[in-house]
Amino acid sequence: MYTKKFAFKAFTCYLIDVYNPMGEATMKAHSQNLSDEIYNLLKNQILSGKLAGGEKIPEESLAKEFGVSRTPVREAVRRLGEYGLVEIKPRCYAEVSTISEKEAKDIARIRIDLECLAIDLITAQSLDENIKDLARHAAECQYALDINDRAQSFEQDSLFHIALVKASGNTTLFNVYERLGARIQQLRINQNLYADALSDYTVQHGQIMQLLREGKKKECKRLIYEHIMHSPYPEGLEL
Repeated sequence: MYTKKFAFKAFTCYLIDVYNPMGEATMKAHSQNLSDEIYNLLKNQILSGKLAGGEKIPEESLAKEFGVSRTPVREAVRRLGEYGLVEIKPRCYAEVSTISEKEAKDIARIRIDLECLAIDLITAQSLDENIKDLARHAAECQYALDINDRAQSFEQDSLFHIALVKASGNTTLFNVYERLGARIQQLRINQNLYADALSDYTVQHGQIMQLLREGKKKECKRLIYEHIMHSPYPEGLEL
């Protein structure tokens, strides 16, 4: 049935097409930008601990806050689900992923093994090719912590270690490590370190780079263990 409401809608679409030929593309881009904003907001809240494991994602309140439908919110949540920070319950809701104590230990152990393998594979040349990225992420990690941006500090710490593995030159090792990204982020949240303790561990980034420059790989791997486990290196352990 042709109603006044239908006629108004058709006329509005006509005006958009006439005065803004890229209207549809513009609206799609705007929706994508909103989805990006919501994605970054939720990611920061999860990584900073404001949204805890098992907590529901407030889709309705986010949609109201941004003045949008739930579509860009759900797109952001879907991306977080792919990243591993969110679990999507079919036809129900989404919640922040949780990590058990055993899983946290398992991830830490695998992470140590992968990074130590990377250290074994790093050469003087590959270190030179990646040292600027390592130094930049180390500096930005420390800066983010100094301004109390815990989420960004975690992000830069993650990028530092990704760059470390990349310096191995082994693409397969890099791809395996990168897939653990979200779980490693959750490991950091699970450990829930105080700012002073975090500051001590960010300083270790510089120490790791220095040991690599000096070719002291055994010492570097011991430091990696302490850096990830946040505990002294146990005597008798061989990495």
